[in-house]
Amino acid sequence: MQITISPHLQSTYKLIQNAFPKGIESQYYLPLLSLLSEEMSDRNLAEVVAYYSGKDYSVVLNDVYRVQLIDIPTSEAIANLKERLLICGYEKWLEEG
Repeated sequence: MQITISPHLQSTYKLIQNAFPKGIESQYYLPLLSLLSEEMSDRNLAEVVAYYSGKDYSVVLNDVYRVQLIDIPTSEAIANLKERLLICGYEKWLEEG
């Protein structure tokens, strides 16, 4: 499948795709937004997650805002997600940023 997302978001798309080949599981969705929002702009994060998940961009953008202010994921949820992402190239992705 050819990726038609902006070139500067392709490494993030591939990271998410490697970590969640069958789609982003609900228990990881908000922690993923929270963790990646530390490294990306809100709009870029919403764009790549919306593209990968098929959700509407505005819904994802509101979810990004929500995890920063209201539904902040637990440190345990973030740690579990980070464990999964590390196996899929998270450190390399961080270095690229």
